[in-house]
Amino acid sequence: MSLKLYGGMFLLLLLAGCGGGSESMGEEIYPPLTITFTEQSSVNVENPDRGFYDADYALELNVSYNRFAAAYSEGYRLVYAPLNLEEYNETVTLPASLTDTVAQNLHDANNSGVKLILRLKYRSSLNGNDPSKEIILAHMEQLKPLFQSYSSVISVVQAGTIGAWGEWHSFTGDFAEDNPDYRTNRRAIIEKLTEIFPDKYIQIRTPMHKELLFGSSVVYGDENDTGKITPEIAYSSDIRAKTGHHNDCFLSNETDMGTYTSDNTAFWKQYVQNDSKYAPLGGETCGIGVGEDAALSDCSNAVAALKSMHYAYLNSAYHPDVLQKWKDQGCYQTINENLGYRLVAGSLTITQSPKELALSLNIENKGYAAPYVAADVAFILKNSSYSYRFEQSVDIRTFYASEENTIQSTLSLENMEKGTYCLYLQIGRDHNAIRLSNTEIWDEESRSNRLYCTVTVE
Repeated sequence: MSLKLYGGMFLLLLLAGCGGGSESMGEEIYPPLTITFTEQSSVNVENPDRGFYDADYALELNVSYNRFAAAYSEGYRLVYAPLNLEEYNETVTLPASLTDTVAQNLHDANNSGVKLILRLKYRSSLNGNDPSKEIILAHMEQLKPLFQSYSSVISVVQAGTIGAWGEWHSFTGDFAEDNPDYRTNRRAIIEKLTEIFPDKYIQIRTPMHKELLFGSSVVYGDENDTGKITPEIAYSSDIRAKTGHHNDCFLSNETDMGTYTSDNTAFWKQYVQNDSKYAPLGGETCGIGVGEDAALSDCSNAVAALKSMHYAYLNSAYHPDVLQKWKDQGCYQTINENLGYRLVAGSLTITQSPKELALSLNIENKGYAAPYVAADVAFILKNSSYSYRFEQSVDIRTFYASEENTIQSTLSLENMEKGTYCLYLQIGRDHNAIRLSNTEIWDEESRSNRLYCTVTVE
């Protein structure tokens, strides 16, 4: 990437003096230059909204230091951040002492570089009762301005809130099956979360719940798929498109401990596999299975399952037996590098004329999933004195796993100051910026990928 590309006025005059060149200097185009890049998978672990996350970073805890900055320094870019509200199950208004603590934790996270997997919880065990729908919605409304102020630090929101551990089972009260309005009441939780977080995905615990609330199932487990995400509604405000999945018992047995029903497991896995092309899927393991199920968590099956199901993130702490198994069998680092997206630049073709720079950049997603957070994409021409930004109409969320994409763009050089520039690609900004999985390409100062030096504008 140290070849030099000259932007043509001197060369045009030289050609004219030799009797060559075109009739119009503005039409002169020089032979394309193609640059190839070297892949480096390990750098992907530095990227946002993917990978192994750290737990738990409860938002109601008042601590004297920035826990989130410590997580970032340890290499984490995602942390699980529950907000435990069990103490307020019968309290309509949350106390200021609590909301102040939550605000401080969100502030600390925002300054640290990590992003949050958020879940509200009202029960820490199978015991106890869910609050009423009215109390939950009142709490959400009270927290809405705070959450929206720090929306940028929240990566994804788990539906949580109801059932034991916020995992949507063992419901009581307004949300139990014996309540005639239980579906309406459960649906209200998701609808309120999408109102608070209009640009975030809400992850639900099982696909059967999604179909029950937003599809055509009348009874939990009915085999229907009208609630799934289709290409026509993907990335829209349709609540089906905004609802993804999390699996907190990955590879424990054939049904992942009830994540899928036992009588039609394959159907519901396909349902999630379909949705996870467009919306994030993450979770945790919960132990090595018994008997024949023990082999499910072997590296050979685990890597294949993570890839086919498009997993974006997993818990780095649970279950320790499964994680140790992956380390012993040699796939832990592979999983670490490939959870979520892993964008690899293949080649860049540059064609320059005096007025324009035409670019064609090939990028392959070698990770398990597409990026799920929308990001600004821009080419930048920059030197020590000047910087020019060229926004691209690219939706990085459509860079699907195992697919190649080409970003083609023509940059106008007409209003640029003369000089020598480096060409960068920036995907997202600041702590949301994505680095390509290539060697010697990342520029920390500009939080962008340095593709080529040098472009000379004359």
